[in-house]
Amino acid sequence: MTKSVLALSIIALVSIPMAARASLITGVLNVTGTVNISLGDISFEGGAFNINAPASTQQGGFMALEGTTGTIDDITNPPDATGVALDETDFITFAAAPNISFTLTFLFPGIDGAGECTDPIPATGQMCTPNVPDQSPFNLQNTSATASAASFNILGTEVDTLTGDTIPVTGAFTEPFTAMTYQQLEADVFAGDTITTAFSAQFQTEALPSGTPEPSSLLELMMGIALVGISVVYRRKLKRT
Repeated sequence: MTKSVLALSIIALVSIPMAARASLITGVLNVTGTVNISLGDISFEGGAFNINAPASTQQGGFMALEGTTGTIDDITNPPDATGVALDETDFITFAAAPNISFTLTFLFPGIDGAGECTDPIPATGQMCTPNVPDQSPFNLQNTSATASAASFNILGTEVDTLTGDTIPVTGAFTEPFTAMTYQQLEADVFAGDTITTAFSAQFQTEALPSGTPEPSSLLELMMGIALVGISVVYRRKLKRT
């Protein structure tokens, strides 16, 4: 019995570093930046984004990153084709959490259809997903007769490079065009122009399964088991002397 208790204590103590290293970030992350859009290319200006302040705009562990920055890779179609599995590691990295990164695994194709893409007269509520020369990830919508917005969605994986742990990530990007309809946007892009605009993006990481202790709680539990086990063994040795 004494050996069993001692073994349990040793296992708990050995497990403490493993629990302490678990640092995947769960919650909701909101970022902003500038993007350059051209035919088949979404280029994030400076390869960077800002994590919004105040911290209340973030949720969960991402609140600790409020006011910091990160890097983001460009999306080029192809090779970042829509509707197929991707494996773009370090798609997103964080200055304030250097061991955490997002891998891009899927770029959703747009769902608005190409039917209204060629409507010559802009109108509020028109929607369009271009499919020439390749299937576009963009959902375009005219928010008025003179303005529009674009959006696209991704899937990814959050990776802790220290532990190798991963959790799923979903992401949604939005770009407003305050003085340009999507008809104008399409015409300029197909003519070879690059359109620069602001973007915002929201990422959500999957929470830990219900009932799974957070790393800090798990660490406390392991320490408690270890200390109890060691004290039991020590008391039994004292009784024998």
